[in-house]
Amino acid sequence: MIIVLLILFVILAFLSIMLVKDSKVRIAATVVSFIAVAGSLVLITGNAHDHWGMKVKTVTTKVQIYSAQDQNTYGVLAYQPIGTSGREKAYVYKAQANSLKTTVAKPDLKTTTSIEHVDGNQAFQVTKAKEYVYDNGFYQFLFGWAGNNHEVKSKVVTYQVPSTWIALSAEEGAKLKSILAAKTAAKDADFISFIQQNKQEAVDNPEQAARDAIAYYQNVLNNG
Repeated sequence: MIIVLLILFVILAFLSIMLVKDSKVRIAATVVSFIAVAGSLVLITGNAHDHWGMKVKTVTTKVQIYSAQDQNTYGVLAYQPIGTSGREKAYVYKAQANSLKTTVAKPDLKTTTSIEHVDGNQAFQVTKAKEYVYDNGFYQFLFGWAGNNHEVKSKVVTYQVPSTWIALSAEEGAKLKSILAAKTAAKDADFISFIQQNKQEAVDNPEQAARDAIAYYQNVLNNG
């Protein structure tokens, strides 16, 4: 609506200059029109730059995620550091249990990510987003043309990982795969025995089997 008002004020200023013959009336109408135009521009700039007429609202969503590698007895949340600092990461998982493709969640400049260890046997993605929303219907009517309602100010994404899951970087995943391939090729007796026992345990106690597998592979990574 503010754009419509701006256009009307510009037209009014033009008509005042071109059509009003009385000099005093013309000057008054022109001044008022230009003040209205300037005021409209200030309001537009204030809304676009400083979010005038808006407040910050926190919206929290929690969705279950599924292992990036579903052939294992345990869940896997894979990630790849992004940028030179490595503080932010792209995470890889499946959005649906029966999905054939993995989801790669890449953070943007407004997003920070972290991993949190939780109880249970399910993993979740918890998103806390701070959004700009209009204070009331009047401001939305006035500035709604900008399409900035629910614009994200900042976002914190936390991946809640249970003890039956393992979080691995791409580098750790490649290292673990290489070590296990070498053990398989060498027919390592301890490794083969563990795999057999773990598969059997997964039938009777899948959660404990997952935790045992994670502990074993973490030890392999730490000592590999």
